[in-house]
Amino acid sequence: MTTRWKRLTALMLVLLTLLNAGSALAAEEFWKWGDEFQQWEAWEGQVRVLSTQVYKDELYFVYGRLLLKCHDPESKPEEVMQLKKLLPEEEQPYYAEDNYYGHIVLTAYLFTDGDALYIFAQGMHKVFRIDFVDGEATPVLCAELDFDDVEGVDRESTDGSERVFKPYYSYGRIAKIGEKIYMRGIYGTSQNTKAGFFCFSLENGKGKLLGNVLATTQIVSWQENPEWASTLLIMRNDGHWEWKGDTSYYLDERAVLVYNPETFEPEQTVFAFANLGLENQKEYDLDLGVYHYNPSCTALAVDAESGRFFFLHDDIAWYTDGTTTARGFDRLPEEAYHAAYGFFWKGNYYYMTHGDTLYVCDMSRVPQSAQ
Repeated sequence: MTTRWKRLTALMLVLLTLLNAGSALAAEEFWKWGDEFQQWEAWEGQVRVLSTQVYKDELYFVYGRLLLKCHDPESKPEEVMQLKKLLPEEEQPYYAEDNYYGHIVLTAYLFTDGDALYIFAQGMHKVFRIDFVDGEATPVLCAELDFDDVEGVDRESTDGSERVFKPYYSYGRIAKIGEKIYMRGIYGTSQNTKAGFFCFSLENGKGKLLGNVLATTQIVSWQENPEWASTLLIMRNDGHWEWKGDTSYYLDERAVLVYNPETFEPEQTVFAFANLGLENQKEYDLDLGVYHYNPSCTALAVDAESGRFFFLHDDIAWYTDGTTTARGFDRLPEEAYHAAYGFFWKGNYYYMTHGDTLYVCDMSRVPQSAQ
């Protein structure tokens, strides 16, 4: 082999290495501080980020038995408060016991209306506002929600199996509009479980079922941004078949919609996914023995400064302005349908999985104007 060909071969190898390195970019776990905030022995299980909320330009998150915050993506977290402060003082000594941990920590969900930071303690049926006075965080009880008497939900089991009612379950965020909170949840019985949207009053704790939903339809909250602070957003992930003569076609109804909080009816379309040039990629299911695809888009977030929207689809992270073709920019280490919600914070797109793992995407392929 001539010297010239050797040099060309070496150059090609370098280029291939660079291309492979670029294609290997993938979202990484947000937590990078090891056991800095370790709260129990390793054999008791790994401490994880359980809930997140951007508030006043800082990222707050539940981490084990602590509420922490970060000033920016590279800064070390700071302790805001211990979650045992949600308990009455006489019960706080028992906080480390499993029954308290399971009912408080694993069901403590953060949300905001832009003006304040809140925690929905599902296991306690309570909503707290976190007040900050002289640098100290103090939970203030806003409401105790009545889970036993929710309008539209049976108070007793209708088929002999266990009654099920879990507001704020699995998908989406909590939205607070005025003195009401909106959330997705499940209800019914263990043999007949349904998904629905619920609304609870923070004035009297009463709730009602607003309607049944498909499993992938969810509430989106961008209320940390002033322009979205009073907006109730719903992301639809569905569609239906229509017939015209002897032919049929699928009507894609995936969209982000503004809902009227009083009537719970759509009033405006923020954007439709059908206009973004997405192509659903087929995958082969080894268990079922068939090809299939998942059209769902998940973990929707907005960068209010640039007006760009970010979401997950087909194991790829995408961005768009809502009117032009979406652009994929990062691969995911987990399937996109494992994502519970997403958010944008200080130049980075994040998403939380159902396995309580928070990921931050690689933004190197996103043009500077979109960051």
